[in-house]
Amino acid sequence: MIIGFEGGLGTGKTIGMVRYLKKDEAQGNDLFINFGMKDTDYNKLNVTEIMENENLQNVSIGIDEITVFLDCRKSMSKMNRMLSYFILQTRKRNVNMYYTTQDFGMVDLRLIRHTSIQIFCENVYNDDNDLIPNVKKYSMLDLRDKRNLSFTNFYLDISPYYKYYDTNEIILPPI
Repeated sequence: MIIGFEGGLGTGKTIGMVRYLKKDEAQGNDLFINFGMKDTDYNKLNVTEIMENENLQNVSIGIDEITVFLDCRKSMSKMNRMLSYFILQTRKRNVNMYYTTQDFGMVDLRLIRHTSIQIFCENVYNDDNDLIPNVKKYSMLDLRDKRNLSFTNFYLDISPYYKYYDTNEIILPPI
């Protein structure tokens, strides 16, 4: 399954993805991610190795700032094409893939078309328009059955997940 998180700066995209990755890790999936996660057994994501490893099965992949890899303006680049081929076979490999972006419109269309669930992330404010710390709103659009789309909102206390990653880590292009 492929799940994408979209939202502005500081709206809880990465921390929402970390929540899913921790659940997958608890279920025995190996993790491959492009950012550091503390207190977690993970493999640093190497896109070339992932694409070339035909035996890669039952894993979860987390990509923060997916446009670093699959920018819509570079749709014909070798990186975009190779990742697209991998994405098309995630179901056959039993791979869960999670990614974050500030705008789905900036991501290669091939990934967007194969995203099973889109999650829109927002900050939460009280009646006085003050930011409520440690709480984020997630609006989930389930696209798995195009004839019967479902939309769900949920709120999450994100404080238990702060300890797992550095929110200020810079994500560099793979080149």
